Amino acid sequence: MLIFAHIFAGALLGLGFWNLTNDRRAVPFCILGSILPDLIDKSLALLFPSVLGEGRTVFHALMIVIIIFLCILIFFRSVSRWLGAGVACAILFHHVFDEMWTLPTTWFYPLLGPFQGHLIPDYIGTYFWYEITNPSEWMFVIGSVMILAQSYHYLPVIPHIRRSDFLKTGTYKFFAVVFLGIGIYLVVAGFTSTTATVLTPNYDKVLTVIAGMIAVCGAFVMNWEKAYNPQRIAP
Repeated sequence: MLIFAHIFAGALLGLGFWNLTNDRRAVPFCILGSILPDLIDKSLALLFPSVLGEGRTVFHALMIVIIIFLCILIFFRSVSRWLGAGVACAILFHHVFDEMWTLPTTWFYPLLGPFQGHLIPDYIGTYFWYEITNPSEWMFVIGSVMILAQSYHYLPVIPHIRRSDFLKTGTYKFFAVVFLGIGIYLVVAGFTSTTATVLTPNYDKVLTVIAGMIAVCGAFVMNWEKAYNPQRIAP
């Protein structure tokens, strides 16, 4: 799965941990966890292409999630423990969204032997092109920005709703509906193996379904936030 889908999934997870901990830092922490495997492994792929050139190696192994969880239990306390758990959960979600079960040697490293990656020619250029040609990625960019705006512009409840607040709420609901529609479309497209349309991302059918489910979850979470936490709507 591409980077902004991971970021949006991390942002949604961060909203959940924000409600759990009442600490808005959960959103950027979970976003960091959602992209950490790619930030590290793709950097290693550029540094050591002959050994780690596939780009899904060390931080795409289940072992790293177990180590992080153990470190959290041993060294973290109180709210910090929950924030650390959010990062670890985001990394695990990244593994799921990358279908790591299809690469058992990497996911269960070192139980099944060494990494069996291969060098991808023009690594950065290839994935940059995939990124900008996926319409779903632009949708996830918008959703991620909206959620980040909430976490960085937290406002107390305003007793008298101004005209501009109706615009904010309307905009928020509009994007929730858009996410729901596109999400349902992607799920259906994945199950029917529809890959030749403008809105269908350059994924296999399983990842297309997963991308759609992330968008649908985003629509429900965004609507829930508007209904139950109106003070968190981005200013």
